[in-house]
Amino acid sequence: MPMNEATLIHELDLMSKDATGNNSTFMAENEYLQDRYEGNLYGDELPERSKVISNDVMDLVEADMPSLARIFLGPSEIVKFEPNNPSNQEDVDEAESKTKYVDWQIRKQPWSFPLLHGFIKNAEILKTTVLKYYMEETTEVEEHKKTGLSDTELAVFQESLKGENVQSVEVVREEENDEDENTVVLKVEKTRKKVTLLNVELEDFRMTKNARNKDDAELVGDVALMKRGDLVAMGFSREIVSTLQSTSKLIENSRLPEIRDESEGGPETQQIQSNWASEEVEVQNLYPLIDYDDDGILERRCIMRCGDVILKNEVFNHVPYAIMSAIMMPHKAIGKSRAEIVAPTARIKTAILRGINDNIYAVTSPRMATNDLVDDDDMLVIRPNGQIRCAGETPPSNNIFPIQIPYIGDKALQVIQYWDQSRAQTTGSLLASQGLDADELGQETATRFEGIKDASGAKVELVARVMAETGFRQLYEGVAWLDSNFQNTKVEKQVLGEELKVSPTDWKFTHNVVSKVGLGAGDDEKTLQTMSALWAIHTQLKEANSPMTDEVKRFN
Repeated sequence: MPMNEATLIHELDLMSKDATGNNSTFMAENEYLQDRYEGNLYGDELPERSKVISNDVMDLVEADMPSLARIFLGPSEIVKFEPNNPSNQEDVDEAESKTKYVDWQIRKQPWSFPLLHGFIKNAEILKTTVLKYYMEETTEVEEHKKTGLSDTELAVFQESLKGENVQSVEVVREEENDEDENTVVLKVEKTRKKVTLLNVELEDFRMTKNARNKDDAELVGDVALMKRGDLVAMGFSREIVSTLQSTSKLIENSRLPEIRDESEGGPETQQIQSNWASEEVEVQNLYPLIDYDDDGILERRCIMRCGDVILKNEVFNHVPYAIMSAIMMPHKAIGKSRAEIVAPTARIKTAILRGINDNIYAVTSPRMATNDLVDDDDMLVIRPNGQIRCAGETPPSNNIFPIQIPYIGDKALQVIQYWDQSRAQTTGSLLASQGLDADELGQETATRFEGIKDASGAKVELVARVMAETGFRQLYEGVAWLDSNFQNTKVEKQVLGEELKVSPTDWKFTHNVVSKVGLGAGDDEKTLQTMSALWAIHTQLKEANSPMTDEVKRFN
């Protein structure tokens, strides 16, 4: 017997209780990392003391982003769908068209760059980043005016407007003009389906704590504010939507929105909406793994709820989220970020930098030891050419004695240099070369410097490979799944200057996604150098009339 609504809501509440977004420990860790990137204060600063912050976290993230943007947001392929049987031309053609079409949907849209850039950068800063993909159905209305058509011509024109995406064609009104001819106005309503991507803010994401992957997680979902009018447009009745409890803002379960918005003056001030359609309600889009129909088998379902009202409940055997961390951890869906491994260094360097600044302040403005003959008011007022009054006939130097503060900046800078070298070894930053003494730098060989550069590049390359094999693989596979299950129309697009005709409903094969990142073949500069060297070798062999080369090999 299927669960009743009350039992289902109780089960969902239990699943959500300690999930990400509701887990205070998890959210506090991410708030700390976002604070470190933004360069916010630690909260333990003392009055009258230095409050300088070491920006190691931001430095590392911004150093990584150019390489990651070049890899994932450039012209080269990230992943491709691999045919199961290379000898089957139909399989090969489908895999190729699927690769081009899905890549076009993800990376070639007007909104692709900022959305994917945020997807990558969140993985650098926070413990995980989440991108949701779903099939959105939009309705477009067009009006066509025709003058002087007979009934037969009008019927023919109406028929010509009908197409695969057209829902209805109807005459909405007739207008008379000065020439006593009727102008007919026709309304054409078209419905289109398209894949939409959405960056889910981490405080709004829900996934079972300690899940190994998204497919095994007991619960995956997100929380969002939606307008009543949008819910009605999605097909929910006005009567049901009217029963939903409005909310001014999401439950304050995290400081992340406050941290992100601090540079622009803080969070948005919530305005009271007098328009019913503009009122916002909190909607949970959840994909629990649950035995709803009591048949003894767990099944993935799509449930949309608002408070204690279930708006949608249906079987949905897919989790439409791409989840990615910069550093993978064994047996964990959520790993670590690059910011996480450098945050301790930033904390230590902040303490050292504050100590240096406080020391400089003390050295430049030393404290004075005085006796009763010195006017205390003069000592407390510091101004250029100010006088200090001393009583008695003894020399003023006998009454005032500066307390010597040793300067420690040179020794502290050596400690900072050590931590910079340590950070460089941990993160792969090329700042390691800046930690070398001048004498050592003079002894550096080209081979050793290239070794340092290769070692640093390898760490960023590993991050890119992890992103490609996790978040981007899930994204490409998920979009292809949406296309094959919900895209019921043929699509004609210009992709890379070539016409691409795709009919996702005709896709018959399930292809594996193969990463093209971090395979040693993605560096165009190195590839060009290798090809140039091979061309020179083949040219020499040809001049020597060697049988080891010919025009075909030179062309290849």
